[in-house]
Amino acid sequence: MVETTKKVNFYRLALARGKRHRMELSKEHRLVGNGGGYFSFLAPMFDSGDYNGTWHRLCMNGNFDGCKYEIIAAATNVDLQEIMEDESCTPMEQLELLKEYSYTRKVNTSDMLLHELQGRYLWIFISVSGSRVDSSFTIDGFHVEFPHGSFTEYLPEIYHQERGEFFERYMAVMQSLYEDLEKEVEYIPNYLDYETTSEENLPLFAQWTGDWAAGKKYSPEQLRYLIKNLQKIQSGRGTKEVMGQMIELVTGHKAMIVEYFKWHDWMSKNSNLLEVYERLFGKNEDTFTVIIDMSQSDKEISREWLRSFLEEYTPLGMHCNVVLLRANSNMDMHCYLDKNGCLSTPIAADAGGVVLGGNYILG
Repeated sequence: MVETTKKVNFYRLALARGKRHRMELSKEHRLVGNGGGYFSFLAPMFDSGDYNGTWHRLCMNGNFDGCKYEIIAAATNVDLQEIMEDESCTPMEQLELLKEYSYTRKVNTSDMLLHELQGRYLWIFISVSGSRVDSSFTIDGFHVEFPHGSFTEYLPEIYHQERGEFFERYMAVMQSLYEDLEKEVEYIPNYLDYETTSEENLPLFAQWTGDWAAGKKYSPEQLRYLIKNLQKIQSGRGTKEVMGQMIELVTGHKAMIVEYFKWHDWMSKNSNLLEVYERLFGKNEDTFTVIIDMSQSDKEISREWLRSFLEEYTPLGMHCNVVLLRANSNMDMHCYLDKNGCLSTPIAADAGGVVLGGNYILG
């Protein structure tokens, strides 16, 4: 365009500031209504700061089931805010007042041109009429583009007719298609940004980068984390560090990973406890143990599910042993170092305790 188009959005807070009649504002900040009868919404006044300013286009996003809706856009050089937002002013009075100025009206049309409008202040009035008892509607919001612009400005002078002529309105059809496509192209960087894109796009990004989320139930927050750290995670598969990160991601708990060589080399010198350690951590070099403290957690974790999940991060030929520590456990001879105690063979004890059956009871 010869002149850069500006845009004002009427979403969320703008919808909350508007004046509603029978319409409700949902938790998602959408205008909603159900049933028959008349509903209306008066958007807050927008000041362009340009006396006799021109306006280009209005686009609304919404769904209407069994309803007729009408949009009236009016522009004035007079500040009507005090009158229009007066609680005693009814929707019909608001509508009649706007029609005294430059305005345009469309029925069941969500994309409308505002070329006929001229004025500094913009008012948008939306009315909905339900025709059935089960009629319903949802209005996500709308936006307005300004100032007025036309593709005819690119053409030779002979095509520059007065505004409102057929040729300019005909060109506006192509102009709207081009502008919408141009906006989609401008939005592509935001669409491809995993931090700002909508949740429904995240599984697609995971598919583009190797389909590593297939068959797994990751939350949107987990997907954003995995996409952000994908290179580090993929290149570190099979390492203790990455396995620990993935366990904490899906369970919310830090895990202790005990590898065979960390205990076997020094425990092999103590034959009395070697058998116990082998029962705890496995007899073979290809076995490692993942220990997770669940004593402070209300969330249940399936041992089989976690073992299956860790298969992708386990080196080829290795086997994973999963141990979930509970708040109360009957340990007997089972005890995990650095978690719920330590193993030792007492040589002598003298704490003045009571002797029962040859065992000292210390207290």
